[in-house]
Amino acid sequence: LRIRPTDPPPMSSSKYNVTLTNYARGLAQDISATLANFLAPEVVVPAATGQYKSFDDKNTFQVVDTSRAVGGPAKRLEFAASDPTYNCLPQALEIAIDDHERDEAGEGDPLRLEEAKTQTLVSSAVTSHEAKVFAALTALAAAANIVLATDDPIAKIDDHIEALARDTGRMPNRLVIGLPLWNKLRNNPKVIARFPGAVSVGVTMPQFASLLLNPSIDVRVGIMSQDTAKLGLAKNTVNIVGLQLVVFHATASPTLYAPSFMKTFRMRRGGVDVVRTYRDDSARSDILAVDWSEDIRVTSPVCAR
Repeated sequence: LRIRPTDPPPMSSSKYNVTLTNYARGLAQDISATLANFLAPEVVVPAATGQYKSFDDKNTFQVVDTSRAVGGPAKRLEFAASDPTYNCLPQALEIAIDDHERDEAGEGDPLRLEEAKTQTLVSSAVTSHEAKVFAALTALAAAANIVLATDDPIAKIDDHIEALARDTGRMPNRLVIGLPLWNKLRNNPKVIARFPGAVSVGVTMPQFASLLLNPSIDVRVGIMSQDTAKLGLAKNTVNIVGLQLVVFHATASPTLYAPSFMKTFRMRRGGVDVVRTYRDDSARSDILAVDWSEDIRVTSPVCAR
């Protein structure tokens, strides 16, 4: 008797898992408080490709004359032929549940094992997305440096807030700072000295924001890390944001037209389109696959410093 090996089924035979899809979308919403969503908020688009308005120079922030002659046409805001195009490319991650893992887990609660695996997938996707968002910062001009030993960090940041507001007519309303730099700034003598009596032993985040030119600016600290070592080498984790501080303008619910600094174009909100399951008999495993699409763009480089 000759037994033919069973090939893994094609993805077309995979099943759309409603329960795990809803669970993954809920997880993605919970983790959406990460800096990636803060820096490059989601814009849900009607198609995988299309145009968006780019605010890439000062001229795009000029005041429009909205007066209209009686019987005359109105000024029309529309996409120009030169406006760029987004392209939401497919993304996917898979994870296996080995038959041996199911045997060890027992039959009491099989869904818990699937949820744990789904959580691992979503967490990996979120970390990857955050790293890609901060990699996109290379599209900005060369960074300005703050010399902590001699500069007054608050005065330096205020200079950039003022310059950005002057260039765009919009007050920077968000600030991102890496945990290593935040540790240095909150204990900086020149920052502490701004408080009466200099009694503070390390400045809190609300206190730090209150010192800035826009005291209501939303300050977030980047705490996510990534392992930069290749597989097989010793672990080398670094903070994704590191010694960076980004001051920028963003709208709470951006659109294709809104002049936010960065955007993440997606077909569905939450970064999870679907969770599929299929069987890989050659690996003695059930496979969970998460699919989504996205395109991360710096849509208004003049809106950030």
